[in-house]
Amino acid sequence: MDSTIFNRRTLLGSGALVGLGALLAACGQQANNEAAAASASSTAAPSESASVSAAATESPSASTTPKPKVTRGYSGQSKAPDGEYRKADGYGPAQNVPKPRNEPAQYPETEEGLNRMMEDWVNAHNYAIQTGDCSYAFKYVTEDTEEYGFYKYIEILYKNGGWAVDSLDSYQSESALFYDESKKIYRMKVRRIWSTEIYIESNGDITRKANTDTSDDTFYFLYTYSNGYWKIIDSKYENEL
Repeated sequence: MDSTIFNRRTLLGSGALVGLGALLAACGQQANNEAAAASASSTAAPSESASVSAAATESPSASTTPKPKVTRGYSGQSKAPDGEYRKADGYGPAQNVPKPRNEPAQYPETEEGLNRMMEDWVNAHNYAIQTGDCSYAFKYVTEDTEEYGFYKYIEILYKNGGWAVDSLDSYQSESALFYDESKKIYRMKVRRIWSTEIYIESNGDITRKANTDTSDDTFYFLYTYSNGYWKIIDSKYENEL
C-alpha cells in the first residue's frame, strides 16, 4: 500500500502498528493446518473461511513456509440470515450492511445543511469500508481528495479477495462553519473518531493500526456548495490553510 495516499488516515504512517492479537487467535491455527496440508498434497481443496499466514509468527522456520492464500469466507463462520447485520472479523467481511442513501440529497447552505450531508457521507463511507462498494461514497468527494484515493484502494482490496475489519469512522465538528470569500469555499474543523483499522489482503498480508496517536485526528474539511449540494473537495491541517 502506498502510505503517501493516506496522510490523514496514516495506515502506515504515524502511530504504532500493533500485533495481530485476536485476529491471529481466530485464524492462526487454521492457517497452520492449511499450510501443512498444502505441503502434504498439492491437490488439497481451498478452505471456505479466511486463513491468516503462519509466517506472521516469530518462528525462524516461518520464512521457509509458503504463506497460504487468504480465502474470504463468512464473518462469524456462517452465512448470516437475511437482514441480520454481522460485523466483519478474521473469517470474512461484514454481512447485510444497511445501504446508504442512493444519491446525495439537497440541503440548505447552512451549517445544519452541511451536518446533514456529512451524516449521509459517513454512512456511505462506512458502507464502502465494509463492502468494497464505493459507488455511493464517491458521490460526496472530488477526485483529488485523499478520501477518493482511499476508496480506490478499498475497491481493489475487495476485488482481489481482501476485506476490512473494524476500520469504521465517525466525525464530529470542532468549529463553526466558515466561508472563505476569496476562495469561494467553506471549511469546518472536524475530529475523526476511530479506534482500530485492520486490512486483510488476499496474499496473507495484514495491516493493523490502533489509534495510539491522536495528534492528527483533528483537521479541516473544505467544501463547495452548488445547486443545493455540498461536496468535500479537500482536507488540511490548520498550519496548511
